[in-house]
Amino acid sequence: MREKIITACMTAMLLFLSAGAVNAEAARFIGFGDSNTEGLTFKHYGYDLNKRWVVLTGAINAGFSGNHTDQALKRFNKDVLAKNPDSVAIMFGINDGLLYDNGKPMVDKAKFEKNLTYMVEELKKRKVKVLLMTNIPVQQTLYYNMYPEKKHLYADKGGIRLWMNSYNAIIRKVAKAEGVHLVDHYANAIHKAGGAQDGKLWASGLYDPSGLHWSPRGHGMMAYSIKYYLAR
Repeated sequence: MREKIITACMTAMLLFLSAGAVNAEAARFIGFGDSNTEGLTFKHYGYDLNKRWVVLTGAINAGFSGNHTDQALKRFNKDVLAKNPDSVAIMFGINDGLLYDNGKPMVDKAKFEKNLTYMVEELKKRKVKVLLMTNIPVQQTLYYNMYPEKKHLYADKGGIRLWMNSYNAIIRKVAKAEGVHLVDHYANAIHKAGGAQDGKLWASGLYDPSGLHWSPRGHGMMAYSIKYYLAR
């Protein structure tokens, strides 16, 4: 009898876990973005892959490291629309705003706004819930230590953090214009760190050593906010 009870409990537990996996897939929530969605640096730094925000929120991972929005549009149909999602979180801008050696961004601001607006409007046509998400406040000391040859490119822009936040401003603008949810990770990180200074940002534990990517703790912060907006 005891063996039968244990077996029944184990069977129920397996069914529960299976149902959870099915429900996560059935929800069809997609995370669409770049390396901060894919979580590529987790492998590089030996972080637990299960601590990525896409895993913590049960999202289908449609992140691709290095992508800007021009590239993202080329895979938008296959990686997002074709999956018939119920909800999509979109986080681009870091790569769009990166400057080439000639001082030009990978994707200029007007095109970035156009690309984001197109994605949001296509999803809204299909009655998909959209979360637009801002990007990490770049920890400049770490970034410039890794790429010292790039520092001069951002000198007349107030530094790379302010420059990248000008792309976040476009994300905020599109979210307001299109009436979709905004998850302002940039503002949340600065609030959690107690300021926008490099020392405070690093001490927050939200960063990996690149200064351009979230740590597991940063992904945890993002997941908390994303779950909140998904529930609304």
